[in-house]
Amino acid sequence: MDKAIAATNQFYSLRDPEHVYPVEFVVRSLLGSYPNLNLDKSRFAGSRILDLGYGDGRNMPLLHDLRFEVYGVEISDEINALANRRLQKLGVKASLAKGRNANIPFPDDYFQYLLACHSCYYIDDGTTFGTNLLEISRVLVPEGIFICSLPMDDIYILRNAEVMPGGYYRITDDPYQWRNGTVFRAFSSREEILGDFTELFEDIRIGFCDDDFFGIRQKVWIVVCKKKQLHQGSSM
Repeated sequence: MDKAIAATNQFYSLRDPEHVYPVEFVVRSLLGSYPNLNLDKSRFAGSRILDLGYGDGRNMPLLHDLRFEVYGVEISDEINALANRRLQKLGVKASLAKGRNANIPFPDDYFQYLLACHSCYYIDDGTTFGTNLLEISRVLVPEGIFICSLPMDDIYILRNAEVMPGGYYRITDDPYQWRNGTVFRAFSSREEILGDFTELFEDIRIGFCDDDFFGIRQKVWIVVCKKKQLHQGSSM
């Protein structure tokens, strides 16, 4: 087991809460109605959704309540076991599997929706953010919806990070002391996001969150888009 997985296992084992609560941008993206985003909520019930890099599973009760068929991927069996126990107590059914952003253990064209909440920008050795996007696209059906958060290039976690070419950063000063050594892809502008996404995705909607949580400056882009269509004429 590598150091990053061991640190992540320890973090979630110590953080094992009885209840979990969804992240605000996920609630807003799925339930809100905005000038530049209004997902068709009539399609949620019965659709398969993958929560990629789900962490403590905090978004899964919401996904369950919206009548999605819920799936999750995390980097270790230990994290999956913790989440399974918690979700069973909460009455939430989810199918959990071990995988990575660049290696999602599900068939092609399997999910109608994919959520990556603070997760899809973790980069494994020998891969790129493009590798992750290609794998995400692979498991989505044509016109499937991808919802994700992406770090801005001045988010708190990148303080004192090692700057690498191409918008990549190696974390060195994580206030929570478990992500040091991991590599992130961060983005400085909407145009930079579009440059990475447009080959595989379309109808790309971009928002952002900038919050100061008492000294933790959380600055993230929010992206909602579709896997490239096979035909024209449909909408979110």
